Amino acid sequence: MAWRMNAEGWRNGVIGVLFACAVGAAAQQQPSAGQKVIKDPVEYKTYMTATNTQDSAGRAETLAAFVQQYPHSVVLTDALEQEMAAWQAAGDSEQVKRVAKSLLAMDAGNVRALGIVVALDRVSAEKGDQAALSEMCLDASGGMLAVPMWKKPVEMADADFVTLSKLMNEIFIGAEGFCAVSQKNYSQAKDWLTRALKIDPADVEDTYELAVAELEMTPQDADGLWYCARAIHLAQGAANPQGAADMMTDCKARYVKYHGAEDGWDALLGSSATQDAPPADFEKQVKPAQK
Repeated sequence: MAWRMNAEGWRNGVIGVLFACAVGAAAQQQPSAGQKVIKDPVEYKTYMTATNTQDSAGRAETLAAFVQQYPHSVVLTDALEQEMAAWQAAGDSEQVKRVAKSLLAMDAGNVRALGIVVALDRVSAEKGDQAALSEMCLDASGGMLAVPMWKKPVEMADADFVTLSKLMNEIFIGAEGFCAVSQKNYSQAKDWLTRALKIDPADVEDTYELAVAELEMTPQDADGLWYCARAIHLAQGAANPQGAADMMTDCKARYVKYHGAEDGWDALLGSSATQDAPPADFEKQVKPAQK
């Protein structure tokens, strides 16, 4: 669908929240007694200079240089996480993914890094990258198994850990739903995406993918028309008018095909703006076209 070309900003917004919860505390840590102590004064000075660099791109580059110079540092993981956060702040998603994969190579159980890779792979998959789609589907399954076993990092506040755990569950479950839609397994996609929207009812992409799944099923689920309209409303609120316009074209055509006419479409758009889920009797409100 054309609207998917405009989805990067929405998914990067999710990644930004992930960084705000996951990396913010680590980025403010200073190596100290009782935590991680850098004994070499030159290494310590290099690390502190890198972390205190104000410019995001400059901080990312100096942290990358630190990682290269001190590959066995006691703060190597911290440096990589801060480098990843700096690249995110600088808007370089390719570098973010590279560093996230470096973290995963060191620790396959790094759930935060895995969530970032899955979220970025979904952006690429939505643009038609089949390799990213395959990687995302594999990693999402692993992520769903990893989140329940994830232990709270020492530096993270309890509230942030709860928020981050929910967010990563939504990332992995939503990715599973996207995979199922791509594989035309619409019944399974409906199950996954319904679960994802229980975590975040305002996720634009998951809402639209659920609409597609329900309207491509046999027999069709009329609730998909409501989710289509809801996705348009959410897209308009996400400050992406082109994406909203693309969805409007697609969803309205699906409505007319199902109902046989445009009557009731504007009312549906209005009602979906004020609710998180379709009313229980929605299927009765939209009569299918007579065949």
